[in-house]
Amino acid sequence: MELKWEDFKVKIPELEFENTEKIEAITEYFGQKRAYESILMGLEIEQKTHNIFITGPVNTGRRTFAKTILSKYSTTKKTPNDYIYVYNFKDSMKPKAISLKPGSAVKFKKDLEETIEMAFNALKKGIEGEDFTQKRTQLEQEYLSKRKKIWEELKKQVEELSFKLQFTSDGAVTIPVYEGKELTDEEYDKLPEEIRNKYEEKTPILRQLMEKTMIKITEMDKNYREQLRNLEKYWALFTISGIFEGLIKEYNDNSDIVDYLNEIKNDISENFPEILSNDENFLKLYKKKYSINIITDNSSITGAPVIEATDPTYSNLIGKIEYISQMGILKTDFSMIKPGLLHKANGGYLILDAEKVMKNPYVWEALKNALMNKEIKIENLEGKMGLSVVHTLEPDPIPLNIKIIMIGEEWMYEILYSYDPDFKKLFNIKVPFDTEIDLNKENAEYFARFVKNIIKENNLKDFTKKAIEELIKYSCRLNEKNDKLSAKFGVLKNIILEANYISDKYSNTIPYVDENAVKEAIQKHENMFSLYRDKIMESIKEGQLILETKGEKIGQINGLTVMEIDSYSFGVPVKITAKVFSAKQAGLLDIQRDADMSGKIHRKSTYIIENYFYSKYHLDEHMVFSASISFEQVYSMLEGDSASLAEVLSLISAISNITIKQNIAVTGSIDQNGNIQPVGGIIEKVEGFYNVCKLQGLTGNQGVIIPHQNIKNLVLNHEIEKAIKDSNFHIYTVKNVDEAIEIIMNKKAGKMDEHGNFEKDTVNCQVIEGIKRLKKLHPNKKRFWPWK
Repeated sequence: MELKWEDFKVKIPELEFENTEKIEAITEYFGQKRAYESILMGLEIEQKTHNIFITGPVNTGRRTFAKTILSKYSTTKKTPNDYIYVYNFKDSMKPKAISLKPGSAVKFKKDLEETIEMAFNALKKGIEGEDFTQKRTQLEQEYLSKRKKIWEELKKQVEELSFKLQFTSDGAVTIPVYEGKELTDEEYDKLPEEIRNKYEEKTPILRQLMEKTMIKITEMDKNYREQLRNLEKYWALFTISGIFEGLIKEYNDNSDIVDYLNEIKNDISENFPEILSNDENFLKLYKKKYSINIITDNSSITGAPVIEATDPTYSNLIGKIEYISQMGILKTDFSMIKPGLLHKANGGYLILDAEKVMKNPYVWEALKNALMNKEIKIENLEGKMGLSVVHTLEPDPIPLNIKIIMIGEEWMYEILYSYDPDFKKLFNIKVPFDTEIDLNKENAEYFARFVKNIIKENNLKDFTKKAIEELIKYSCRLNEKNDKLSAKFGVLKNIILEANYISDKYSNTIPYVDENAVKEAIQKHENMFSLYRDKIMESIKEGQLILETKGEKIGQINGLTVMEIDSYSFGVPVKITAKVFSAKQAGLLDIQRDADMSGKIHRKSTYIIENYFYSKYHLDEHMVFSASISFEQVYSMLEGDSASLAEVLSLISAISNITIKQNIAVTGSIDQNGNIQPVGGIIEKVEGFYNVCKLQGLTGNQGVIIPHQNIKNLVLNHEIEKAIKDSNFHIYTVKNVDEAIEIIMNKKAGKMDEHGNFEKDTVNCQVIEGIKRLKKLHPNKKRFWPWK
């Protein structure tokens, strides 16, 4: 059946506007009901087992879809708490994590800095004040008085033993006194022996007195220092307690903060002499020690956070601990803990690219561990791998409450689902993103509002109704269905931007972007990628790639193939030839297959062709033939079965000696019964053959044969549509091989009667006669099966 343009044109519903100036921009996604219901379920179920995986091709707007839904849904949720890390006064290598009310971390940091500054100033003033000086002087005087009394008592006891107590640079010493005179060593040695013996007898008593006194003095010194420290600590606490009182009262409902502030107070009172010293390094050290490290700050958001990860490395995901080098030694502290994406999205939603997660080492494992344990544990990668010899921090883990939204193609989901048991435990919500949307009035209006949204976001000119219709047609073309819109909104956005550019550059006097600007944008966009196609067309024009689009040939037909370069695909006709001959063994020789230049699907199709012939013509071991098929000037791997109809027709022509029209190209797959099956790339194939015909000269009788099921896949460019309207190019649809025979050979195919014979003077009858002729050349020919 020959198609008319009306049989496959895109039927665009009537749009109720002349331009997009007054229509409202879309504020929600359309055409993805299944995906919307799935993601909503995943968001409502808060268990860790129901994280979300969105599947679908690139450029279908999966990420925008997720962000649009989350931006609305997240505002209805509770804003999560802030988290900070603080110095651990019991173990400095284990920083404490503290949770605060949402948005209060920044304020607490500022308030704490002001409180610390006020406390330091109060101490500085207080230590110079009269009250503290008096108390310290009083304590010192009491201490010196008691000390003096002990020494006086010792001095008296020493004198009673005929010695004198004297203090030197080496400490307290005793000097013997005889007849009121202090003796030198020489004078002592000259004393009578009995007198010296009396002095010697007193020495142990003297030593014992000295030792007891020194013990008393040492104990007194210790008590004095302790009393002085207690006085200083009490005074320091008394001085700063009032300053801290307001802050403690403000955070009285947060026991962790209250405990932390009390620990700061105690530490200040213990170390205030260093704090008040003139050493700037000490001052910086203590100010840093009493500061906080804000890990999550939710002061700028309403509802739950929505974070999109652009570079999900290990440290970007869970955070890291940084170091500084001092005198060649690596040092770190709680202030050098850096948050990760999990911290920023904690209490909300994190959008991840599945492929990037898998490509970055250890990211997937780290993510699973965090989700399984419901906590974020910061550990540098080198430590996790056992490669670090530096003693590092062990920060408190932070509780994790998050919903992960992973985005990837279907094959990524299937791999994870099949090979990672943990994936099934954590990602039980699959959001299948459809690539096509029904073309109806409602969706056409949504499409226009989608265009309006892009216009508003990018400050573009408004589009006319015909421009919108042209975009709708292009959307159907992207989808390769004339009744379905494409969900590749990323590609459509590029065309919209480029159409606006063209309108501004070449039609700046027109207030709107019209259909001509859209058509030119589409053409220029395709031209960006069509260099290789144009090179092939040039080789056809120069006769290097041999194709014929006029006349008739035996055993030669124009098949239709599709080539894909990067993101651009285009059709290229290929000459297929068939030869039959006499040989000792019968069978079909597929040159591409036997040269190992074809894939599995193509090899399968050649076996189907053989079986079709044996079944169609009831061939037995006495009715066999030898044949070969070749795709001429094809030097790359051949895959697919869309040329099987063309191969069958070329074989029928070669056997029957009936010519094939070269002005008609063929595509279509067949089954073993000769029924035609749909194929892909119809648009590219039709346009590819048209371009070759145009190059070699349109005759008005050229065209293509396609499967009848592919009518809905025809969304052709304007030039070919016009050629079909003007009967300069033709498209035929077929349901079986016989219908194709009658179009391309211009001869009746022929039906089989009840006796198993085909009608005379038909193609099928001549096929039988041709096989018989081949049989006579080799009467003992045996059939062989190349797959055995």
